[in-house]
Amino acid sequence: MTAISTKTFKMNYRKYPDGTGYWTVVKEDRGGEFTFKVNNYADLWRMYQFIDAYTSVFAEEPVITIPCLLDAQADRRFEVGQTAGLKVLLQSLDSQQAFFNVFHPHNPEMVEGMVGDVRIMSNQYFVQQVIKDIDGTYANTKLNPENNLILMSADAGGFKPLIKLADSIDWKGETYSASKARVPGGKMVQQIDREDFGGKDILIVDDISVYGGTFKGLSKLLRERNCGKLYLAVSHMTVQTLGEDPVTEYFDRLFTTNSKFEEYYLYEDSNGGGHMYGAVDNLEVINMFKYDG
Repeated sequence: MTAISTKTFKMNYRKYPDGTGYWTVVKEDRGGEFTFKVNNYADLWRMYQFIDAYTSVFAEEPVITIPCLLDAQADRRFEVGQTAGLKVLLQSLDSQQAFFNVFHPHNPEMVEGMVGDVRIMSNQYFVQQVIKDIDGTYANTKLNPENNLILMSADAGGFKPLIKLADSIDWKGETYSASKARVPGGKMVQQIDREDFGGKDILIVDDISVYGGTFKGLSKLLRERNCGKLYLAVSHMTVQTLGEDPVTEYFDRLFTTNSKFEEYYLYEDSNGGGHMYGAVDNLEVINMFKYDG
């Protein structure tokens, strides 16, 4: 990585009528670290254009934070002839003259292995804020998170990262993992090998939710096992409209970050007008990112 010196400049993005565009970067009034919302391939291309404009002005690499990585779950080729989307994306990132910060990707080992100048940002701050929020619900009681809250991973693969997170936040309470099993016929089913959670609240911690099918299934199993309130904390919610069977209906509260969207809705205009409606009362978006582009 080339060191960033203290410089100031301003940047501006201009669009052509056909939807293409270009950046102009001039020395004036900004620093060398930026956060780009990359929700689609057009956003990715615009970020690449900015890196090109920046490096033409300064003989150094900008530091770019990507809150939500595109193609994060396409981290392997499931069958011959299918695109390995994350591999293609990481190869393109590695070709750029920039240092990247990536927030809580689905496969951090693959990101670090394929991009030379990269740092993985953990979900530590996010989960700490969630626990702090939950702690507020115990006000005027003798309860506190560490004796009444269980941190849970959705499957065995997420348990190791959960233990690492628990150590990083000095969590003294209980941690637990659900699991999956393959039954005759090849179908995967969720399992919880505990019949009684003693009325404790449960916080499921994970990286990504699309429509939340995995979490809906877990919530149904947990409701049958004497648990208290159910909470879900996912770093990235990748669909802005939650649909007719929203995952929020299955939890007392759901937490996410603004890595993808600033607001979420229950449904959108069925006439194709692009309008979205329906506030999600039990969803809290924790603002962690301020975007430059």
